[in-house]
Amino acid sequence: MNFFFRTLYLITANYILFLVMGNNTLIHTLPFSQRKEISTLIENRRAFTLGDMELNVFETYQPASLVPLRFDDLVFINMIQGKKVMYLNNINAFDYLPGQTIVLPAYTTMEIDFPEASMMIPTQCTALTVSQDKIKAVMSYLNEFYPLTNNNQGWNIIPDFFHLYNTPAIAAIVNKLFSYITSTNPMKDVLVDLTFKELFVSIIQSQSLLSLDLGNSINSVLVHLKDFIKRNITEKLTIETLQKVSNMSKASLTRMFKRELGVSPMEYIIRMRLDKAKQLLTITKSVKESCFASGFNDVNYFVRLFKNREGITPGNFVLRTF
Repeated sequence: MNFFFRTLYLITANYILFLVMGNNTLIHTLPFSQRKEISTLIENRRAFTLGDMELNVFETYQPASLVPLRFDDLVFINMIQGKKVMYLNNINAFDYLPGQTIVLPAYTTMEIDFPEASMMIPTQCTALTVSQDKIKAVMSYLNEFYPLTNNNQGWNIIPDFFHLYNTPAIAAIVNKLFSYITSTNPMKDVLVDLTFKELFVSIIQSQSLLSLDLGNSINSVLVHLKDFIKRNITEKLTIETLQKVSNMSKASLTRMFKRELGVSPMEYIIRMRLDKAKQLLTITKSVKESCFASGFNDVNYFVRLFKNREGITPGNFVLRTF
């Protein structure tokens, strides 16, 4: 297949993916290598290097198994197109798909399967490596000017939560960062630095949110509030209620949630209610019952909110679980 038709095929495939999944958590496809730039059909690499970070763009054009890969710096990996199966140390193999990010420490050994790669639809994945000095500088800056509440460890990557599903915010930041890195903008170094700080914050907030959801948070106030919300999920919960429970001012409470988790207190309540609703939908199969039992008091609002956040109506969610 010549380059023109392969490109047209890729555009069509990405458009179908957009229609099915939406694009708010996906990283934009980067320009694929020209045929003359392809030196290998497995993990063909292009690199965009700045002083303390490097963006590697990998493309694979045929199926392959157990391809080894390792980086000498902390690496942020984004799956853009296609599918990989990842093997990391003693962790069970897992599928790695678009809309997901992996954050790994330096010298982590990976082995990768490419079960579906082809010349028509190659996989594309990026690996952004960042020097240890850069990471330390960003953490020092955040800990000095934006210290975390009730968290004596400060801003830091949480190694246990290395596999993340992109939020729309993370996807938007990554797309902006890659645009700057691959540009010829004379101010790109400054723009990349600022955008990377933004990405670093969003990644840690997502990890902290996941840690809280799984009961591993070291912030005792957030753990207490989460448990309170869970016990009272069907009650009317307001910011004033959370103020009293936490013995914090509205400003301090909101600042803690926004800084550590990236969401407001009320947004966190909505997230917990939606999680509860999904659990109930799989059990009761009733949209109305799941709505009220998870703390929503209007079925129409619940259906609109559920579809907006999950990309599917509660009714279709029930059908999908059969």
